[in-house]
Amino acid sequence: MRASLRGMAPDDFISLEVSGDLRNLSVSQLLEHAFPADPEQRDKLAAQFAPGAASYRANPDLPEIYSIFLAVFEEWRDWRCAIEVTSMDGADVYLSAPVDDHLTFDTDVPLLELRLEQQYRPLEYAVRHGLWDSRESLLEWMQSLTALYFIDKHDAEVTTEQAAGPALRRALQTLLSLGVVEEGGGAERDETPALVISPQDGRVLIASLIEETEELIDQFDHFKDTVIDSESELVEFGTGRGVDLRVEAFLAEELDPVRAVFLLRLYDGTLDHRLRDWQNAIEDDAFYEGILEPVVNRHNASPSEMELVIESGLALLEERQEQARREKAERDLLRRAGSPPADEDP
Repeated sequence: MRASLRGMAPDDFISLEVSGDLRNLSVSQLLEHAFPADPEQRDKLAAQFAPGAASYRANPDLPEIYSIFLAVFEEWRDWRCAIEVTSMDGADVYLSAPVDDHLTFDTDVPLLELRLEQQYRPLEYAVRHGLWDSRESLLEWMQSLTALYFIDKHDAEVTTEQAAGPALRRALQTLLSLGVVEEGGGAERDETPALVISPQDGRVLIASLIEETEELIDQFDHFKDTVIDSESELVEFGTGRGVDLRVEAFLAEELDPVRAVFLLRLYDGTLDHRLRDWQNAIEDDAFYEGILEPVVNRHNASPSEMELVIESGLALLEERQEQARREKAERDLLRRAGSPPADEDP
């Protein structure tokens, strides 16, 4: 079997010898065999690329390439991504199809050539892991907040009658029913006024979302640049050469990474690039798959590494809080020292 991964260099393919009795398996079963979850099976297959093997002499990068494929299939088993399979000429290959249907016999042994493409699926991940009850409920929540975002930040003028599609209409009806938006004044006769943020429930909701997001930033932002040295048990933050472990930290602290990532994306203005066509964006599931991609397209840290990272992160927060207390105490002291006694005129 020869497999390449879309996005990698043309020469970065993997070739594996598999036994003939596996020809009766499906393509999916063969891929599970080639890139197994079991460490012992992995070691047996990886021996084909060990130093001294003919394949290793031909390409010393093969152990690293194989580890990349293994990581892709770990994400696939975790529902973080889907894998689209095609033949080398671009024809679709179904995972359920028999291996025999796609063999070629131009070489001494039957050859199966596959091209794999990883497609991240954060919406499916959220449901499969029980973070949200259904894909529909997650989408409706995000669609409502997206509509609220553009009405509030960009003064977008929209009514339920003028909404571009059904998802936006549902989102606006939800916001209306919750009292978060209301019809504004000043519309021409026979025209439905555009929706505006309600001064009570709407402003309270927006303030609470901002407060929640800023708390996430205060507690987790340092994890976006993390360097781990497992051997010395050293963790560094903010070096400019680390990896983003915020989602891993959300999971370690039993927070919903989907909610956290979406709120952070709202806060940092990621949605603004769709300002011209935001109503159409709300109707497109792929828009939200892209917004939530950091939930599934992330660095993988081991449980022991994350335990070390979380401990170091907590220590950093405590240090910052102590520093803030010291600075406040110094300011209070200076303020009191510069103030006249209570019985003297200022």
